[in-house]
Amino acid sequence: MNARADRQRLVAQARLLDAIGAPAPVGPRAARLARRLNGRAETPLAFADVAAAPDWAAWPVERRARLADFAAAAACTEVLQRTIDGRRLARVARRIGEPALDAVLASPPGLVAAIPQAQAALADDEAFSALGAGVLLAEVGRRPAAVARLSELFQVAPLAIDPDRGLGAAHAARGLFMAFEAGALEAAA
Repeated sequence: MNARADRQRLVAQARLLDAIGAPAPVGPRAARLARRLNGRAETPLAFADVAAAPDWAAWPVERRARLADFAAAAACTEVLQRTIDGRRLARVARRIGEPALDAVLASPPGLVAAIPQAQAALADDEAFSALGAGVLLAEVGRRPAAVARLSELFQVAPLAIDPDRGLGAAHAARGLFMAFEAGALEAAA
């Protein structure tokens, strides 16, 4: 990535997070999001918070929710590989699709660190969504102001996940999600 593209990305992220004090022209979706996020965080954002904003923050709601489902499934990899409960497997398959669930189940052991909340997250859809949101927020790291603002993007209150553990699940989910979007999983099925 060149310096100009990097600057443009940072400006877009700053506008998205409503971190720039001077009025700036933004698109209608960014303006709606900025209004939604305005004044929600107790602490003002620092430049490093803006730079750490993940790309999914600018995604449409449906796509971001889908990535959160993949993040929750990745976080539950160890539990899913050990379960024989058909209802739990069916719940995850409904959320991410059977080919994606098969890919999660085929993951090498230890690829994703065990997340303590994974077992409980498989109990119902809201807990599953909260786990996925928490895992995605692990990409932001230990930045409370950015986490507080980005938490508003989810329909449920995200679970607090150890960022070090959650980051592995977030990366695994992103890879699986991108492969799914590209159609690679359907072609393999």
